[in-house]
Amino acid sequence: MFRLRKNEKGAIFPLAIALLFFVTTFVLTYCMSYEMQFRTYDALETVNVRATVNLLGQIVSDSVES
Repeated sequence: MFRLRKNEKGAIFPLAIALLFFVTTFVLTYCMSYEMQFRTYDALETVNVRATVNLLGQIVSDSVES
């Protein structure tokens, strides 16, 4: 059994390539998920800052008119 793994025919090479493929896929998926979450939070922050600026502008314009 161990001779099959240590032979010169390259029995381990396809397993190593498959493992590399799965690990790379997992890492890329995890990184893309994190990036999407970060972009979502950044977009929500931008929307809330805009809403706050608009609300403060409305309060200032209402107080000037009074």
